[in-house]
Amino acid sequence: MDFLRHLIDRAELLAAGGLGAFVGGLLHRDDMANWRAWAIFLITGVACALYLTSIVSGFLGVAEPDKVAGVGFLLGAFGGSIMTAISRAIKTADIWALIRSRFGGGSQ
Repeated sequence: MDFLRHLIDRAELLAAGGLGAFVGGLLHRDDMANWRAWAIFLITGVACALYLTSIVSGFLGVAEPDKVAGVGFLLGAFGGSIMTAISRAIKTADIWALIRSRFGGGSQ
């Protein structure tokens, strides 16, 4: 019975995160150049909702199932944007300069 309840909870998070990612994608459609960017946005939004909702809900002290689904919706909506921002930051960061400054090696 616990396994069935777990599957139902995951399905609720999948639905809430998927809907949130879809709505977030509509709001950011100008930033997405093609269908591939749209698909990545949706996948990352749903993944953030599935894997981070329990962590964020626990941190915020949210225990009621409908409110947990709301947290999943928000994580789905903002998850794609957060992952896009992290990806842009990594691409623009000079990682080697950071490593050299942290562990030595002088400036070049």
